[in-house]
Amino acid sequence: MTDEHTLGKSFTLNDGNSIPLVGLGTSRILPNETISVITTAIDIGYRHFDTSEFYKNTTQLGDGLRQVLLSGKVNRDELFITAKLAPCYEAFGDIETSLKEFLTLLQLEYVDLCLLHFPIQFKKGATKCNNDPKFGEYINGFCDHVQLWKEMEDVVEKGLAMSIGVSNFNQQQIKNIIQTCKIPPAVLQTECHAYLQVKDLVKFCQHEGIFITAFAPFGSPGLSKFEPCYKECDILSDEVVLDLVRKYGRTSAQILLRYLIQRGIGVIPKSSDAVRLTENINIFDFSLTDDDMEMMTKLDKNGRIFSFPFFKEHPQYPYCEEIN
Repeated sequence: MTDEHTLGKSFTLNDGNSIPLVGLGTSRILPNETISVITTAIDIGYRHFDTSEFYKNTTQLGDGLRQVLLSGKVNRDELFITAKLAPCYEAFGDIETSLKEFLTLLQLEYVDLCLLHFPIQFKKGATKCNNDPKFGEYINGFCDHVQLWKEMEDVVEKGLAMSIGVSNFNQQQIKNIIQTCKIPPAVLQTECHAYLQVKDLVKFCQHEGIFITAFAPFGSPGLSKFEPCYKECDILSDEVVLDLVRKYGRTSAQILLRYLIQRGIGVIPKSSDAVRLTENINIFDFSLTDDDMEMMTKLDKNGRIFSFPFFKEHPQYPYCEEIN
């Protein structure tokens, strides 16, 4: 899907706010690198930064944002900050409390986009790593998404978040929110790349006016070194991608990002390298042809990387239909 909204470098959300199509994912950026990466990214042209309470570099991200704002390189209204709240909600008011704590670390008065990070609820204070064999002990029972969404609407009304959305939710879970909400989700952040194209979910969200942002657009190379329970995929070396690399004189990363952008999907690739950061954002001066797009579409393998295997027995596990 390409339309007038995606011809530029940003997309107009269903609430009227504008989100940059390319952002910087900060997962697995080392804390001691974060300030330098943020500064470099700002100089290159990034304005959208995505973070989560799970990334363990939020304090450093806040320091980096503070430095660039104080330097005068950018104004706050030029930035778009996405914050994903860890799912540790047990009582009414926890969303606001959690977001305020997040804002303190980020040294900001508001975020541009606040997302519920996952549809499964953790016990309050659970911060264990995903590969902890006892991780299941930190999972609560059934999570009331409708109640949580009311709390999300409250943080918009209080000016703590400009837009709200969800991450890793499936189609039915989003429908449940839409049926009762006052403010519809503006964004779904989900794993999406050439080997996992989630076509039905994309079609549903675009029909409902929900913008999709893709994480892991390169298949998350090197992920298994950090999270042994996951196995990344090597999309960057796929022969179809490499043929397009030769055709356009671009990198594999640029081809993969351009493919998603032309589907009307935003991207948040992660990198700490200045050269790759530059390449990843410079994807607006070329286009793939219809034939190119068709060839890329045929690469779909339903190859989910972030399957969250430790949640598979939970009744609100979002990918039950994918389990064989």
